[in-house]
Amino acid sequence: MHFIIHKGIVLTKVSNVNLLVATREAWDDCPYVIFLSPIEATFWHFIENGVEQEEIYKEIESNQKKDVLKSLYHLFIKKMKENGYIIGEED
Repeated sequence: MHFIIHKGIVLTKVSNVNLLVATREAWDDCPYVIFLSPIEATFWHFIENGVEQEEIYKEIESNQKKDVLKSLYHLFIKKMKENGYIIGEED
């Protein structure tokens, strides 16, 4: 599965804090700024670069805390959809 992200969203780092920033193009649909944990920023990079969900799972599987990471990943996807940062998905 491949997620479609809203146009006009930029991941940036300010004072070692990961932020998703909505540019003018996304202001009507998304919060202006949302904070991301380091793992959430990694998930965003995967999605932004078109990495398929199955590949993300393979990356998670190689980690000892795979159950926790999978749970965090699903919560992250839910949060991104609820806030309008992810607007769809393709198989």
